[in-house]
Formats: sequence, C-alpha cells, structure tokens
Amino acid sequence: MAVKNISVGDQIRFLNEVGGGRVTALLSKDMVSVETQDGFEIPTYIKNLVVIQPDHLSSSKYPPLSHSSAPPLVSPNYPRNPNDFYPEVKRNGFTETNQQKGNDFPSFLLAALPNNPGNPPEGKIGLYLVNDCNYTLIYHFATKTSVQYTTVDAGILEPNTKVELESIQPKEMGELPEYCFQLLFFRKSGTQLEEPVQKEIRISPIKFFKASSFARNNYFSTPALLIQLTEHPLKAELDKLTDKDFQHVTLSKEPKKLTPTPIPTSELVEIDLHINQLLDDSRGLTNADMLKLQLDTFKKEMDKAIATGVKKIIFIHGVGDGVLKNELRRELQRKYAKYPYQDASFREYGFGATMAVLRR
Repeated sequence: MAVKNISVGDQIRFLNEVGGGRVTALLSKDMVSVETQDGFEIPTYIKNLVVIQPDHLSSSKYPPLSHSSAPPLVSPNYPRNPNDFYPEVKRNGFTETNQQKGNDFPSFLLAALPNNPGNPPEGKIGLYLVNDCNYTLIYHFATKTSVQYTTVDAGILEPNTKVELESIQPKEMGELPEYCFQLLFFRKSGTQLEEPVQKEIRISPIKFFKASSFARNNYFSTPALLIQLTEHPLKAELDKLTDKDFQHVTLSKEPKKLTPTPIPTSELVEIDLHINQLLDDSRGLTNADMLKLQLDTFKKEMDKAIATGVKKIIFIHGVGDGVLKNELRRELQRKYAKYPYQDASFREYGFGATMAVLRR
C-alpha cells in the first residue's frame, strides 16, 4: 500500500536535517515511520521527506546509505517550500511601554557624558542616545570617516529611556569621526506615519577639552553635552515660513516704538572658527573658500568686539596643519597691532585657540 507516492521500503532523505533511512510503516495519510541509519525508528511527516529510491529498485531490503555517494539533500526537480528553510519568529503584537504624560512630541538626543566632568580629557567620554518622548524608536548608529560608514550599534529603544552607544578614549579625542543616525519612530496609534530622520553630526574636539561644554541636565546625574537630533514640530513649521510670510505678519500689526536696548559689554567672548560651526554644509567649497570665510568671520567678530567694549576675545581655530592659526595671527599683527594676543588657556583649549586682549 502507498500513501501519497511513498511506500514501505522506500529509501528516503530528510529535508530539514542531515541523513535519511527506510520507510518501515505507514502511520497515517500524513505520517510514516522511518528507520534511520542508526537503527532508530522515528515517526516523520511525509512532507519532510523525499524519496531517493523506491522499494522495488532496492537491491536488498535495507541497504546502508552511503554519505559519499548519496544524492543531494533535495533533488534538483523537487520544489522547495520556503517555510521549511526559514525559522518562524513568534510575535505577540506591539505594546507601548514607559509612557509619560505630556511627552508626546518626538525628541531624540545625542549625549556625551564624561567620566571626569571637571577635566573631561583625562577620562573616557560615553556617547548615549536618549529617547525623550513617548515614541518607540528603531535606531541605526554609525561613524563616518572619509567616505566609509561603519555601523557601531543598532536596535530598539523604548520610550523615555537611554542607551550607551560607544565610549571615546582620551587618545581618540583629537580626531573625531562624523556621527551618523537613522531613526524610525512610531506610536501605537496616530493620525500619520512619521518621517524617518537621517542625521550626520560633527562635534568639534575642542568641546571635549572644555568643562563648560557639559551642563546639568534631566537625563544624567552628572553634566553632559546634549545635541538635539530632532526639531520640535512648531519650530519646523516656523522654519518653513518665507521672508514674505514674516513681512505679511509684521505689516498686519500696528508697529510699536521700540526703545533701543544698550548692547551689553562682556569680559570674554568666544568664537569658534571651525568650518562646521560656520556652515551647515561645506560641500563644494575649496580650502581657499573655507579659509576666506573663516578670516572674514574673524574680522567681523573682532571689529564687533572692539566696538562693544569686550575685554578679551578667544578665537578657536584648532590645531590641524596651522594654516588658519598663522593667517589669523598675521591679521592680528597687520590690522590689529595695538591689541596683544597669546595662546588661550591650554587647559581649556590645548594648542587650538588664540586670545586677543582688547582692553585692560
């Protein structure tokens, strides 16, 4: 008797595991008993077997199976069922967790947390991703050097939680890569699908050398440097308004007489001349273009500081190959010769900043 083209005595192979054997009994329309090469009899579903030699072609009742000469696990003409080759992942549906009242706007931050807040360069600095909202977040975090992206971490971050992405060692602080994020976030229910966020961030190494870069916050018990990865929806809408829109709003209201506010003087002003601090996107600019922009910014800020009575001004130029530093000091000697200058505090800036004294 045969069931679905399989008979007692047929030589078979297993589809889902190594080995095979002989059919010794027909247990039902869907299952047979198979005697394996080790002499054990096991009940097996017919759908998990393939006949490689029918009983009437066998030279003996139970010839042994040879591993070296055996046909492939699945014959070339046998249709594969994908469900037999990929494990099924069991899910119980999606449930929101850790919800906080009023925390309903998407808000995700990159946080840098120094081990030694008083002197950050003396210890490592941990990079954290903070999910500061009621959205569930799927994230991909990578670093970029030149044109190479390297995945560092990826996963799911529950609402109103944080995760450490990596640690920056002191020896790595002089040359930092770009930090890249891909964020997909969602709620249990909503009126629209949220747009994914893709962001690349460059942090000036100078910030890691200054204790003042790290501030008290609501996410850690010690000071941290926080960088927002998403904008508040209201701010994003304001950014979409054109100059014409603003002019229309202004003209629609009766103008008020404004009392001029005196420009406050300051003991110390700090200007960061790193190109990524001056431009959101410097692609397409030559080195000469970027240097001109940095020097123009230096002159503008220098003139403004002199006019408003600033006592000291610090220009952060970094170390690099020294081109910007040399050009800046050449301008100080040529155009601002009456104002003395010197290296800024080594503890705060290393060799990457110059301070000019504008008044005693």
